[in-house]
Amino acid sequence: MKFTPEQVIEMAREADPECFYPDEKLFDDEVAFLERLCALAADRALEAAAVECGAKHANGNRKYTHADECIDAIRAMKEQQ
Repeated sequence: MKFTPEQVIEMAREADPECFYPDEKLFDDEVAFLERLCALAADRALEAAAVECGAKHANGNRKYTHADECIDAIRAMKEQQ
């Protein structure tokens, strides 16, 4: 997943509204750092979702057998954060 610089700045402002003032310009290296940080966070979230969807019960059967069950499991993970 790749984010645009605008999306990264929007997420940074959402995470900490006092982080940037509306007219404050970020330097290229700051935007690059934030892009890498967001990409890393997205990768970890996607991997956690894949692990959850691939999880099995103690008997070896998959916990989630249909896409909608897996989607619900991923959304439940989001709510737990």
